[in-house]
Amino acid sequence: MSVESSIEKTTESIISALATHDLSEPEKEQINKIVSQLLVKTVEKTTENHQKAAANCCGPEKDLAHQISEEMSRKKELLISNLKAMR
Repeated sequence: MSVESSIEKTTESIISALATHDLSEPEKEQINKIVSQLLVKTVEKTTENHQKAAANCCGPEKDLAHQISEEMSRKKELLISNLKAMR
């Protein structure tokens, strides 16, 4: 499942749970934005944790850990850019 479809599915679930409340389009968009922001923060924190783990497990091989860390950072930035573009 793509990130965009995950956001949409989560947003739809939240809106469905609030179906008894008449949500305006701006309110629905705000829910979508909140979910997107949460995903960005989650990606950032997860990447940070993975980079620390790579550095810890590859202690003697710092070059390998550095390469892994750089690759994770590139992929994180790409994902965050894609998430921000969906706003």
